Amino acid sequence: MTLISVPALVAVALALTPLFVKVLGRHAGWPIVAFFVAAIVQLARLAGGVLDGDAVTWGMTWAGALLPGGTGVDFALRLDPLSLVFALLALVIGSAVFVYSTAYLPPKGGTMSFYVLMTSFMLAVLLLVLADDVVLLFIGWELVSMASFLLIARSGSSGEAGSIRTLLLTFTGGLLLLAALGVAVWATGTTNLTELLAHEVWGTGPGANTGLTTTVAVLVALGAFTKAAQLPFQAWLPEAMAAATPVSAFLHAAAVVKAGIYLLLRFSTAFAHVQAWQILLIVVGMSTAVAAAVFAIQQTDLKRLVAYSTVSQLGWIVATIGVGTHFAIVAAVVHTLAHALFKSSLFMLAGTVDHQAGTRDIRRLGPLWRRMPWTFGSMVIGSASMAAIPPTLGFLSKEGMLEAFTEAPLADAGVVILLAAATIGAIATFTYSARLIFGAFVDGPRDVSEVREAPVALWLPAAVPGVLSLPLAFFVGPLLDGSLDAVARTVLGGDYHATHLKLWHGINVPLLISVGVLVAGVLLVLVRKRMNAALADRKLFPFTGVEALAFGTRAGARLGRVFAAISDSHAPTRHLLPMLSVIVVYAAAILIAPGLGGMELPDKVDGIDSWMDLIPLVVVVIGVIATMQARNRLQAAVLLGVTGTGVTLQVLLLGAPDVAMTQFLVEILTVVLMMLVLRHQPRAFSPTGRARRIVAAVVAVGVGLATFGAVWTLTGRRGKPEIAQWYLEEGPKITGENNVVNTILVEFRAFDTLGELAVLGMAGIATAAVVASMPRWQHHPGRPGPLPQPGLNSLPLRKLTKWMTPLLFGLSVIVLFRGGNEPGGGFNAALIGASSLMLMYLSHPDDRPLTKRNVPYLLSGFGVIVAIAIGFVGYLEGSFLAPLHGTVAGQHLTTALIFDVGVYLAVLGIVATALNHLGGPTRPGSPKTDDELGPKVTNRTGLNVPPLQNPDRADSPDPAPAPAGGANHGSTDDEEVRA
Repeated sequence: MTLISVPALVAVALALTPLFVKVLGRHAGWPIVAFFVAAIVQLARLAGGVLDGDAVTWGMTWAGALLPGGTGVDFALRLDPLSLVFALLALVIGSAVFVYSTAYLPPKGGTMSFYVLMTSFMLAVLLLVLADDVVLLFIGWELVSMASFLLIARSGSSGEAGSIRTLLLTFTGGLLLLAALGVAVWATGTTNLTELLAHEVWGTGPGANTGLTTTVAVLVALGAFTKAAQLPFQAWLPEAMAAATPVSAFLHAAAVVKAGIYLLLRFSTAFAHVQAWQILLIVVGMSTAVAAAVFAIQQTDLKRLVAYSTVSQLGWIVATIGVGTHFAIVAAVVHTLAHALFKSSLFMLAGTVDHQAGTRDIRRLGPLWRRMPWTFGSMVIGSASMAAIPPTLGFLSKEGMLEAFTEAPLADAGVVILLAAATIGAIATFTYSARLIFGAFVDGPRDVSEVREAPVALWLPAAVPGVLSLPLAFFVGPLLDGSLDAVARTVLGGDYHATHLKLWHGINVPLLISVGVLVAGVLLVLVRKRMNAALADRKLFPFTGVEALAFGTRAGARLGRVFAAISDSHAPTRHLLPMLSVIVVYAAAILIAPGLGGMELPDKVDGIDSWMDLIPLVVVVIGVIATMQARNRLQAAVLLGVTGTGVTLQVLLLGAPDVAMTQFLVEILTVVLMMLVLRHQPRAFSPTGRARRIVAAVVAVGVGLATFGAVWTLTGRRGKPEIAQWYLEEGPKITGENNVVNTILVEFRAFDTLGELAVLGMAGIATAAVVASMPRWQHHPGRPGPLPQPGLNSLPLRKLTKWMTPLLFGLSVIVLFRGGNEPGGGFNAALIGASSLMLMYLSHPDDRPLTKRNVPYLLSGFGVIVAIAIGFVGYLEGSFLAPLHGTVAGQHLTTALIFDVGVYLAVLGIVATALNHLGGPTRPGSPKTDDELGPKVTNRTGLNVPPLQNPDRADSPDPAPAPAGGANHGSTDDEEVRA
């Protein structure tokens, strides 16, 4: 339980954050940091054993037996040297940022969302780096994207565009990673991350698959590039500077960008030997490092300059990971630590300058070094570490990366090109680091006499991470050599390696490059004003990343409009024809090539000659022919129900009463719901042209033949398939219940049912949203007219409903509880209960909502919550939604029954939603209560049809024109009643 306590502490801090903010305001960061420190202590307690090679794990079954081998998904955590480094990195840098926030944030307003989102951000990062299951890893990955989006977006209009671009790019990476993980799970048969990465399929032995390995490696790398802001996905990170300074510091130093680095390091276990992985990381990483460094020199906004420097520094790390040797992994991790320290410090110090001077634009600043000496000194140390000036940690880590580049898996010419590019990138890094210092504190025209040094509470937390770069450079070797070797062995495996980090390694290639960089950098600083003037507003590339992304977004929108135009019509043909045509084409292809799609046509199908099948066949044929001949919408709806009834009879004859009951009840309810829509349409169909009828006939015949072929091939009376036989034999033994259909739905495949339940809930929300968005129903001239004396007309049904409603609801409860052993269950019971709701609605003499506005939503929501909640109870049996069985008072009971209750409530909610919105008043402000009703007219299509209208004419007029003001269905106007 020690390991789970680490994210649990942060989760508790998150739960208490609203209370902390309510009581302490912006100082809520202090108690939150206390929880972070407690988590750091927990990790420190585990560090000794972890670094000695004894990984700490914790897990519990999340969803059992999802994969073919019976393997499930676990909520699994693992602490090894690599995850230890990144977890400590997030917690330590996060603590510094939270302490800084207590002084940086305004005294009032905006602190609640900041602290809640930032603490959520921390929890997401910890879940990501500690995850030992790819499902949990992916969830953490996407939560990091969501948290960064929300934190950038909360900055207001200035962050809106940047947050959207961030979301687009990082979610693109999420899709790439999802594809990679999906293929990897399929190839290895496990979702456990440790087992997946160690699988032989990625190796070079007999079980390896080179093509598969290369594909997954490239997908993982591209996914990581989106978080690590590598070309061509780098545009989002400079845009993220619109967020508040503490957000930028955490996001750029220890959160999102480090998530990409962590993923590359973690998957190097499987792909470090893959040439495509190596070349991709080296080329993209170093290209990003050089390009972003040059772009950083141009920046005049301090935070934007530091943001571009982040992109450049990440490029160095990515290229080093691509080298893939033991020393390269050590160098990449050291620079990751160095970068987190100096970059978090520089962001917070830039925010301090902005806080005190009122701007962070270099062109509006002046010689602040005298006015803000402590901030200036801290910025110098952080910038020196970024520029790799000895004796800082940044110098030591940069030397290590240059040394790693000499061992790159490239030809000699490739190594020379890589080192030359690194030299150019290092010179640009020195130059933009100097620009940060001189631009913020030395150069500039402004009179800064009014500027004062920041309070200690503001500059000290910002200074500490960067200042640590000095002592750590001297002690990182004795302190961390063994730990860093443990990290590299975790990533690459292999025998023991001894790495010795120190500032002086003698005269070698990296040292010569560093000396050359220092000389060139000093010369450029001396001519900085001319260089800055030459680079100002100069376009170094034909387009920026933001422009490219904006162009892609616009192109996607245009393409979307083109495809949307295909179905932008109320004509069913525009929607149905493409889908039905695909079915016909696929069926034709199978006939031409019988093995296509894995479907083998049978040589002979026996046992489909039962004479009783002719009965439902006749009913269906009559219903179809009659529907085709119908000229009236009401007739067509009813006759379509006849066809459905024939299908119900066929299902019943096949021995499936549960399915037959469902089909029959759905047919009844569908007809009523169709009436609620058809009442707003003309009574008769519009005339159809000959060409359209021919096309429809051809497609209909094709679909019919395709469906017949599918039934002939896949079904027939040929005995039960193996899985069906297993359910019939083993289902009652496992569940203690005899209704195999219901137990499959609520026990064996309850997760599928839960998904369908969620879809039903979303369908209800979509129905409500679409109908509520219409200011009023659009009536057509040929719609049925008003019904005189609605009160008298509805009187019989009202009397019937009084005793039918409790009867149907009682019956629905019986069907619900008997579902385990007899035909029934939650869905069927809900359909019976919904029939009662239909009767209640139809018995009203007017259009009104069936229930109060929120009741359907509460029913659906509570039903889904009940189903999910009982799923967690299944963890007592080891898996989500695992049913618990027992006997109470001689009755066999199971938690699946409670799950069925959730289904029951959700279905009632969706039907009530449809009745409220489709069957409610058609005019805003229509009466809704009995007290307001008075004499009414109604428009119950199907209950009464005005005798004077011609049912064969689509444009037949209403019996009487509506009075002035456009009185509609349900109007109380006396003139319309008299008419």
